Amino acid sequence: MYPHFNNIAYNRAFSLIKRRETATDGYLRIQATITDSSILEISIYCKITEGIAHINGYRFHWQDKEKKLIRRWDNAKHHPELKTFPAHMHIGSDENVKESDDIDLWKVLQIIKSETGRVYTTW
Repeated sequence: MYPHFNNIAYNRAFSLIKRRETATDGYLRIQATITDSSILEISIYCKITEGIAHINGYRFHWQDKEKKLIRRWDNAKHHPELKTFPAHMHIGSDENVKESDDIDLWKVLQIIKSETGRVYTTW
């Protein structure tokens, strides 16, 4: 899925939390512990059309080792007041919502790398 994934996020722990597939859709939820002990939870919902998966929903939840939110990007449709609706991010708390372009896992991992300086992988 991401050809350069091996070069950007080292995880000390990796867990498949949930996986569901049908002929028309799928859901994947994974949790990874980054080298600085922060946690990235990845949730992706896909619809399958003509054999091709299209990501319809995503949530990338990054928290510190004390489980305090660092940042969460998602496209849940609960902030229609934002210009980038439904895409948005939460910074530091659920209440601190900011505009955000659609984002994918690759971009999230690049942000984590730039902010921690500790992100490389053997996944």
